[in-house]
Amino acid sequence: MSRVLRPTAFFSCIGVVLLAGCMSSSPAPLDTVATADDDGGGSVGVGSAAAGPGGSDGTPGAGCDELSLELQRALDAAVEAQRLPGAAAAVRLGGCSWLGAAGVADTEADVAIQPGDLFRAGSITKTFVSTLALMLRAEGRLSLDDTVSAYVGGVPHGEKISVRQILNHTSGIFDYTALDEFWTAALDDPTRTWTPAELIELAASKPPYFEPGRGFAYSNTNYIIAGLIVEAASGEPIGELLRSRVLEPAGLAHTYLDGAEEAVAGLVHGYGRSRGELVEMTSAIDASAAGAAGALVSTTGDLTSFYRKVLDGALLGPAELEEMTAWVDAPLGEVTGYGLGLSRRESPLGVLVGHDGGIWGFTSSSYYAVDKDASITVLVNLEGGDVGRIVDDLANVLISP
Repeated sequence: MSRVLRPTAFFSCIGVVLLAGCMSSSPAPLDTVATADDDGGGSVGVGSAAAGPGGSDGTPGAGCDELSLELQRALDAAVEAQRLPGAAAAVRLGGCSWLGAAGVADTEADVAIQPGDLFRAGSITKTFVSTLALMLRAEGRLSLDDTVSAYVGGVPHGEKISVRQILNHTSGIFDYTALDEFWTAALDDPTRTWTPAELIELAASKPPYFEPGRGFAYSNTNYIIAGLIVEAASGEPIGELLRSRVLEPAGLAHTYLDGAEEAVAGLVHGYGRSRGELVEMTSAIDASAAGAAGALVSTTGDLTSFYRKVLDGALLGPAELEEMTAWVDAPLGEVTGYGLGLSRRESPLGVLVGHDGGIWGFTSSSYYAVDKDASITVLVNLEGGDVGRIVDDLANVLISP
């Protein structure tokens, strides 16, 4: 595969650039859902009053149908304006829930995207891995202040780097996805299976960005290491651990870690752009190259439920949530702070908490405005799609009179 297709976003937290000139898409049939919010309130500062246009008891009213139509119009307009192949989105506001889609899952076959379709989620994976680490921390099976070398060998300066610094990107470890050598090898042999040790070795070929704890630098290498840490602390492979501790308890039936367990049918086609033309990139590189840093596959509904359950306290206790939301400065565009596998960003709704992702063929964003009881998830099947802009478009619908 041509080096021209080297992804600019890969599975980075933010910094996805809008690539102009995408082919136009035809809207998929409207598929909306207006239901009562059945998750309940949490014990970590989440408001219990319904913020949406339902009844005073939080049940959906006629306003949910109107809201759904406005959200679908906004998604259709965003897909057309950005000339994306397609997108799926989910919004929950108080007692109202909506799932929508626009565009196509396969440009050749002209197959419309459906709201429940599977997408690569990229760096949203990091919140799942951090959640596992915090669960193990709650059980006394690891400490955030332990050194990396207590769990994983072969990490440069691992005896000086803490688990916490791995999870909040203050370790200084070089990002292997910034290396030309990685992309040359990965694109020259798309079927190559990568081991975490090989990816860490690539990162070790470059000096660290800074001494541990002396700065912030988003690095996918950190979460390759984090995956090994949770495996060492639990004694279980990360795929099995993720399924038994997060996916099954949270009811995320359409989510899996690609390469770590059997794939689920229904992944939409992902695309990049080369010389102005869309290029198929769904499986451009083996999922093992992303691993615990970005190999998750999911749906808008599952991701929306996941972030609500994490931040409402259904998966983590108050002490773990306090650790997860201990922000360090992360001056990365709209992202203003980074916790443990969690981003904080500004939006028309105010402060959102969640994560973004970008991987070959796909971009993603899933956030929860805790104070507003509002969730927005957007998944796009184009590398470099401006998902942040679509999140804000949908947020503007929620705050419009």
